Amino acid sequence: MIVDRFLSDSAKRTPDAIAVIELNRSISYGELDRLANRFANMFASHGVRRGDRVVIAGDNSIDFIAAYFGAMRAGAVSVPLPAGPRNDRFAKALADCQPVACVVDTSLMADPVCGQALTSVRSVFVYPHRGAWRNQAMPPGGIELGTALQAADDAPPAVRLIDLDLAAIIYTSGSTGEPRGVMLTHRNIATNTRSIVQYLRLTAADRVMCVLPFYYVYGLSLLHTHVYAGGSLVIENRFAYPSVVLRGMREHRVTGFAGVPSTFTLLMTRPELTGEDLSSLRYVTQAGGAMPASKISQWRERVPHVPFYVMYGATEASARLTYLDPSALERKLGSIGRAIPNVDIRVFREDGRPAETGETGELVARGSNISCGYWNDASGTNERFSPMGYRTGDLGYVDDEGYIFLVGRRHDMIKTGAHRVGPKEIEDVICQHPEVQEAAVVGEPHEILGEAPVAFVVPVEAAKLDTESLRAFCHQHMASYKIPVRFVVVEQLPRIPGIGKIDRGMLRSRLAESPRTGRTA
Repeated sequence: MIVDRFLSDSAKRTPDAIAVIELNRSISYGELDRLANRFANMFASHGVRRGDRVVIAGDNSIDFIAAYFGAMRAGAVSVPLPAGPRNDRFAKALADCQPVACVVDTSLMADPVCGQALTSVRSVFVYPHRGAWRNQAMPPGGIELGTALQAADDAPPAVRLIDLDLAAIIYTSGSTGEPRGVMLTHRNIATNTRSIVQYLRLTAADRVMCVLPFYYVYGLSLLHTHVYAGGSLVIENRFAYPSVVLRGMREHRVTGFAGVPSTFTLLMTRPELTGEDLSSLRYVTQAGGAMPASKISQWRERVPHVPFYVMYGATEASARLTYLDPSALERKLGSIGRAIPNVDIRVFREDGRPAETGETGELVARGSNISCGYWNDASGTNERFSPMGYRTGDLGYVDDEGYIFLVGRRHDMIKTGAHRVGPKEIEDVICQHPEVQEAAVVGEPHEILGEAPVAFVVPVEAAKLDTESLRAFCHQHMASYKIPVRFVVVEQLPRIPGIGKIDRGMLRSRLAESPRTGRTA
């Protein structure tokens, strides 16, 4: 149950099979395994020892994957972080985990804030950036990665680990916006990986399109599961051009695709979605936030032949907690399904007692995939982790068949008058309106109600969205206390870079900067 053995085991079984395909390059399992050995030996020769942290910051790539497994193979803890300049998470994460070595690209090292943070790191390995910074010279203090790798042996290092050792620290912004390092052991990742492989029925014949970044736990789970199964990863970092992604899915005969709600929303704007030959697709998965039921139905109309898995999870769960089998999708539309194999999820009321069937409470998860806590954050760990399990912060209920339905995040709940309202239940109704593409609801202070819902709405066509018509639609489909006091029409919703989740904190900040307390629009 040591994570880097996913790679070595697949390399032993099928050394010539294609492991990764990226732009203008591919690599077999045997070659990737030897490259990971080179990374491991390179790290060790520069003083990396068991338990040390190694940061890997860059776009999804073959080098990123080899460095990720190579750090573990050296006995270290892999810390994947976002790439590129102006990275506000990087410096804080470095100060928190204090890595012995980093693998970065020239664009990140050239950034003043990130570059300054890297001066405290003993060994900084730098590879050329492929984008606008491709001609950036090697910064002072950097070690040219290619040269260092050539000098390293490709034999496997002799480092002994157990599955309770840390494998990775994944930084997530959480509810505070500050980076928080989730500690994942080899056992956490391995058990979750096996469960996902089991319910998706992944084999060496599978080939997944990767548009989600590997520093994000959902994207990282694609890496874990497909390397474990001996399948292939197709890396595409140009999702800003969805037609390129769709074409790549056809050309590489991709069998699986994973996305967050905004991923599917963007793809549904492209006529190529129904024009491309996607007959090789065996399944798609969606996680990373609730996708309105109406949008799932629209996707199914556009791509009816492909089974659609709704999934739910958390970084603290090594990725996955529940899934809704496609066979139950129409009957249980809006549900996140049931717990995955080897996971138990219960719902608790505020007083700590188990909730009854249909009663809303907080979801608490138990399983071998659950993190041991947050790096350097004992108080946060004690708050969220206990013998009862991991407190997800998500509110929901279980129906009489055991299917789980989310209501919203505990800290996102809107207390309006005597009612508690989940943003999701309002968003689901708004998104049923034919002129609405996306919606996000947050609470703002209200002089009478205490708090009131405000809806940020992205129209299908800006000129056609009539907010009064939308308000009337809401009156027809929801209780009056749930109807937003105003609708703010925007071109797009703010999102967490790279991941695509809606940044509700930024929406609340917008309201704070221009409050309209107690008024309707």
